[in-house]
Amino acid sequence: MKILLIEDDDYTSELLSEILSAHHYAVDTIADGAAGLEMAARWDYDLILLDIMLPTLDGIEVCRRLRACGCRTPVLMLTAKDANEDVIAGLDAGADDYVAKSCESSQLLARVRALLRRGGNAASSPVLTWGLLCFDPASAHVTYNQEEVPLRPKEYCLLELFLRHPQRVFSRSAIIEHLWAIEETPVEGSVTNLIKDLRQRLKSVGMVDDFIETVYGLGYRLKVAPEDQQMQDRTVRRGDADRMALESVLAGNWEDDQNFEEHPGRIAIQRIAERFQISLEQRMAALEALERSFQSGNFSLRSQEAARIQAHKLAGGLGTFGYGKASEIAESIECLLQPQVKQKPQLANRFSQLLAKLKQELASPQSELSIAKSSTARR
Repeated sequence: MKILLIEDDDYTSELLSEILSAHHYAVDTIADGAAGLEMAARWDYDLILLDIMLPTLDGIEVCRRLRACGCRTPVLMLTAKDANEDVIAGLDAGADDYVAKSCESSQLLARVRALLRRGGNAASSPVLTWGLLCFDPASAHVTYNQEEVPLRPKEYCLLELFLRHPQRVFSRSAIIEHLWAIEETPVEGSVTNLIKDLRQRLKSVGMVDDFIETVYGLGYRLKVAPEDQQMQDRTVRRGDADRMALESVLAGNWEDDQNFEEHPGRIAIQRIAERFQISLEQRMAALEALERSFQSGNFSLRSQEAARIQAHKLAGGLGTFGYGKASEIAESIECLLQPQVKQKPQLANRFSQLLAKLKQELASPQSELSIAKSSTARR
């Protein structure tokens, strides 16, 4: 399944993209509202994750224009916190749901799965089935006749695509659009090989019936599932040696206890979190520069706007990386620096108070970043 992430903060975007990719989603990222609107209108996405505060065109307007042009792709709004005004405006503009950036990744993923169920033509049941084949998106487990089926990420995504759209014919190019990110350049032969590999994986666990139908000249679609009893009668039982071989493959699952700490997804998220902490110094420097301009009398609307943008990115980034209180302070600074707010004698004092409060909060001992921890928690 393919997701468009429209988020202007680089670190938040990178972290969310890593989390989604680790759970078998293909993700395209863009940091600009107008460019995101163009991509959403041009390509066939299964879900759009949309930030509210964006350059050139805010998320509310992006959502409104998408709905006005007939786009029915599910939209999940991202908010710095559970701001009532943002939630109401987003839902009224046509968004399907919202989630605070400070939430744990397990909640984000659950909302993504719920919207994908709602947006597809598949049954609303969380578990997708075809005969004795069961696909559970929540646990990322696939079983046939109650036995685990080890799948590679792209095989997993292809299976989910067919099960969520049981009556739709997918051309090779349509499958590429759903399963590969824009920066990847697969050829149509890659789809043929992927379907072949998926068929072989399912045959290896005793699934005789081919569940993918080739519609010549058009593409592929899911066949009508046979009756469960027929499937049971035709099931090929594997020997103990085959079962042991499968268990050996499954032992490499990244959620297995012995490999959990070394999983590349967890390591990548930790590296992103480390880079974000380094970036805090640069963003705080912009706010400190504005404070100095207040003190020296060199204040300008340009420097105020530059600091407001950094405060906005801080609010979203801090919330995403587990600094809830600091995120709220940064959001207060952003509101204080809004262009429509006239400069008053107490503005400089209030800004300095909030900045000192933010520094104090960031200097306080922090446990492991909550979203980095929860994103690699066992599901």
